[in-house]
Amino acid sequence: MSGQWKLICKLKDVPLDGGVRLVPRGLAWQELPGVALYRSGEESVHAVLECPGLDARYSNALRYSVKLESGKVYLDLEELSAPASKAEAALAGTFGVATSLVAYCY
Repeated sequence: MSGQWKLICKLKDVPLDGGVRLVPRGLAWQELPGVALYRSGEESVHAVLECPGLDARYSNALRYSVKLESGKVYLDLEELSAPASKAEAALAGTFGVATSLVAYCY
């Protein structure tokens, strides 16, 4: 855990009734699984790598560190930016994995 936290959303934006909020990962040209956020209680959020076709909450998927502060959900930026598998590392190459992409139009 790096201690560099990225604000993801408000706690109330993560469904309490078993729903999941998906956080995208990767650059625009990378098709990477996202991070699924789910609440297991009023003040408890878990983050796991999205597993298409499976309920990520009950799989052995990669788990991410979560910080809750003042009703906001944060994820560790270093963990989000790191490739989640060897295949992702190969895809990312020297560019790495980014958590967002900003496009500038001139």
